[in-house]
Order: sequence, then structure tokens, then C-alpha cells
Amino acid sequence: MKARSYKTEAALSLVTLGIISLMLLLNDVNQYVRIREIRSYIQKSNREENNISHMGLVMKYQAQKRVYENQIRQDDADLIEMRANSILAEASPAGRVTMSPYLILSGPSVFMINMFRAITQKGPIRFLADDPVNVYLGVAYYYERNNAFAGALRIYERALKEEKYDTSAIAGILLHQGYCHAITGSYQVARDKYLSVIREYENAPAAATALILLRFLDGFRAEVDRIIQKDKDSLEKADKLFTLLAYREALDVIGRIEKKTSPAEAQRLMYIRGRSLEGLSEKEKAIDTYQEAISRNPASPYAALANRRIYLAGAAATNGAKVMQLAEYNNRLIGDPVFKKMTEQERKLRGDGGEEENPVFRRELAREEKLHPVLDIGKVQALSRPGRLVKTKKTGAEMEPEGEQAPAVIFRVETVEGNVFIGAVQSDTGEKIILKTTLGTVTIPKEKIVSKKKM
Repeated sequence: MKARSYKTEAALSLVTLGIISLMLLLNDVNQYVRIREIRSYIQKSNREENNISHMGLVMKYQAQKRVYENQIRQDDADLIEMRANSILAEASPAGRVTMSPYLILSGPSVFMINMFRAITQKGPIRFLADDPVNVYLGVAYYYERNNAFAGALRIYERALKEEKYDTSAIAGILLHQGYCHAITGSYQVARDKYLSVIREYENAPAAATALILLRFLDGFRAEVDRIIQKDKDSLEKADKLFTLLAYREALDVIGRIEKKTSPAEAQRLMYIRGRSLEGLSEKEKAIDTYQEAISRNPASPYAALANRRIYLAGAAATNGAKVMQLAEYNNRLIGDPVFKKMTEQERKLRGDGGEEENPVFRRELAREEKLHPVLDIGKVQALSRPGRLVKTKKTGAEMEPEGEQAPAVIFRVETVEGNVFIGAVQSDTGEKIILKTTLGTVTIPKEKIVSKKKM
């Protein structure tokens, strides 16, 4: 009898303990749901009121204006661009809002809470992670900071058609559309977008930013028109145009002067071309152009500038790890102190990953990236070539093959045009010499060789 009593008491104790544990768990889940609700509200407020996503746009224009007016160096502008990109990344409220302990249990809890809220005629709880507005803007910002403006415009248009927004959100989207059109050369469309924000959404935070960007746009465009009309085609003209974000015009000038450019200015030309290609969303071609400039003369200041652009291109893309590694390898040869500052800043701005990224955003971004990648790694020739850049005795570079021994004999060949090629001799006849270089296989006619030295 006493044993049965003990069993009953033990069973009741276990049931009581289970009920208490369940109540504590439900209370904990409820707190978790409420915390997520508060965080979502705060992030939504930041998106609509704090204007943080718009700051990055102003920073980019302002940095280029100061470079053009010789108020800052390109070194400073590159660091500013990295900060501006980080602002756009942080502005996307898609990231890092989940709190994983009760991610599964929170679903039924939210359902019950929303059922009671419906009875009391209150609106349902809707987490920012489930908000299509948030997801669309996060993906669009990603394309924008990668200079993939066509992709950003596509997402902005899709968002406006498929979702309902308050006036602040609509004004913000129109503002970013204006910026994308301005960079791609559709200046009148950009002006119309900015004017629409100023006139129709004057009370929205984006209106003040639209006014600033409109002034930048008009000022830049007036200077671009003046340069095109009055300046003769030259590298200086192309440099001015790309600094003023007139990328297509800069490429047009480069196309006309390329054959007339001296060998001493070849790297500068390649750097300007790379910047212009990058601004027009041709990231793969830009990276290859930068790498070619680095290979020709790693000691040149334009090699350092080009390598920073390679790093920035990789840092902005989700699949850019190999590109960043390429830039880090290059810098072992270049020794650029600004590059080191950039990598340190990028790691600080990126942080340690924090909480898990919003899975809805991650899936949508992965889907978009599969259809419209901002960086197609397979098309970057600098990554497809085996080997890595290593230092040579003089200003130059060669590729050290991986998985095999490096060529025993390396030659430095200088041509009458001033070009310098360094690599292993694959063939040496009476008419030509064939070198295996960083740029691939190069055939050089003997009559154009002015110097051939063993390294």
C-alpha cells in the first residue's frame, strides 16, 4: 500500500514538474516572440525614418566630387566606398533578426497570439523576416552595392508592383531608382525620379536626400558636358569623366585614344577602363583588366589602385571569396599599406556573423543570384589560370604553377613599344619568341624586341 502511495506521489510530482516546465517554456517562447516583434518594429522604423540607406548614396557622390576637386586622394575614396557599401548592407533589414532557440515553436505561438488579436480587432504580428518589403529591399540593395544596377532596378520595379508600401518606403525606392538610372547614364529618368520624390513625398525622409542627389546629378552632368565639348581626347579627359561617374563617356574616350597611348601610360588607361567597366556592371571584365595592369608592373601606383578595386569587387559579392584571395596574393607583391587598412576595415564592418541571417531573404537572394549573378566566377580569367602571383627580381611578375615545378628559366623581354613581358620561353625561333606569362601565352616578333634578359 505504501509503495503504491509513493508511486502515485512520484507520478503527480512528475506531472506537476512537466506542467511547470511547459508553462515556463510557453512563457519563454512568448517572451521570444515579443522580443522579435519589438526588434522588427525598431528595424522597420530605422528603414522608414532614419534614412540610413540613403546616406550611402550621398557618400558615394560626395567622395567622387572631392576626388575630382583634389580635396581627397583616391586612397581615401576607396575607403569611403567600402564604408558606404557597408551602410547599404546594414540598411537592409533582412539580415540578422532571427533568434534561433525557439524558431520552430514560435510559429504556433504567433498563430495563437494573432487569433486572440483578431478577436480583439487588433492587427496581426508580422515579423520583419516575413515582410516581403524587407526581402525585396535587401536583395535590391545587394545588387546596387555591387554596381549591378539593372538587377537593382528590376527588383525595385517588382517590389512596387507586387507589394503595398507606405509613402516613406515608396519615396525611398524612387530615390534608389533615380540613383541607379543616374549611374547608368539615363540622366533625365534619374531627374524625374528625384523630382517625383521631392514634389510628391515632401514629408518623407527621402525627399531631403533626393534634393541633395539632384544637385549632385545636375552639377556632375554640367561638368561632363563641358569636358566632352571642350577637352581634347586624352587620358586626363577619360580620368575626369570616370571620376564624375560618366562611365560610358570615359570608355568612348579610351576607345579613341588607346592606340595612341604611350606604353608608360598603359597601366593608367587599364585602370580607368576597369573602373568604367566596373561602374557599368561588367565586373568580370573589370577584374581581368585590373589583373592585367598589376601583372605588367606591380610597382606602379596604378597596380595598387587596381588591386584595391579587385578586393572591393570581391567583398561586395556573396561569392567573392576567391576574388578577395586573389587581391591578397597580389598585395604580397605590391605591398600596398592602404590595402591592409581596407581589409581590416572590411572585417570590422562585416563583424563576426552574429545571429543567423533571415532565411527568407537568403533564399530569395540565392534564387536571384542563380538567375542574375552579380559576379560570374567562371568568367573571371584571372581566376581560371593555374598558379599564383610571385615576386621576381625586378618590377614584374610571373605565375608559379600549382601542382608542378616552376619553369627553370625566366626571361624579361622588352619591346620597342615599351611593353615588358616576363615568363618562361616556350619557343625561340629566328622570327619570334613565345613566352608563357601571367597574361597567358605571348608571341613576340624578334624585330620588336629591344632587350631580352635572363631573370
